Amino acid sequence: MDNYIKKILYLGPEGSNSQLAAGIFENKLEINTEMTPVSTITKAIEILDEENEDVAAVLPIENSIEGIVRETIDNLIQTKADVFIQAEITVPICHCLIAKGKKEEIKTIVSITQAVAQCKKYIAENFPKDIGIILYSSTSGAAKFIKDKDNSYASISNELCAGLYGLNVVEKDINDVKDNKTRFILVARKKLCKQKKLRTSIAFTTENKPGALLNILEIFKNNNLNLIYLESRPSKKVFGEYIFYADIDKGYDEIKDVLAEIDKKCSYYRLLGSYCIL
Repeated sequence: MDNYIKKILYLGPEGSNSQLAAGIFENKLEINTEMTPVSTITKAIEILDEENEDVAAVLPIENSIEGIVRETIDNLIQTKADVFIQAEITVPICHCLIAKGKKEEIKTIVSITQAVAQCKKYIAENFPKDIGIILYSSTSGAAKFIKDKDNSYASISNELCAGLYGLNVVEKDINDVKDNKTRFILVARKKLCKQKKLRTSIAFTTENKPGALLNILEIFKNNNLNLIYLESRPSKKVFGEYIFYADIDKGYDEIKDVLAEIDKKCSYYRLLGSYCIL
């Protein structure tokens, strides 16, 4: 089968929003696969780099409240040259407070950094200032962690986690901003999306001199291209050197001549993917 993939990696454990996103990719792209949880985004990229083309990874790349997921960007830029973004989806995020016991028993809240930040107003209004906060690698991991703790522990996770780990939903929809969404990307060597490519992502480094970045941005302007995201990240090679990550609102075939022009003006350039929006 054209869309056979041995496994899709997602940030686990079971019940995470990344797993929900992986299921959406699987259905929309009609991929025949098994879901495999990994402990971190970095681990997903390491496995993707090491294994053959029949492996894909689902990675969170941007949240509507907290912005870009830097661990994803940093690892994506460092992947092997034949690994590309294949598709993107946006998933609504609904955080719940889940625990063994009741709200008044809770002394410590466990969750991933982004989830705690997205619910900080709720926490401040519903718990004392000295409420304990433990940061975990994922919302589902936090739920799994507290299932063996006493009633004083709670996690910020999704409703699915409560059922999976035998916990109670203390309160639903505790996001400070109700329209909370996360963009997820599907990354692989194998071409998995036959739909029209609507977005392109690149990484590049300019010369370290005044006006170098402006020269690149003027290429976008002169060609009437919408640069929908631009982020600078340390190159991790030379102190003070930065790699720029950019999302462009066009497919590669429509802008390949423009990208070739940009490549000529950069000390480093890489195409990260041209992909469909599902």
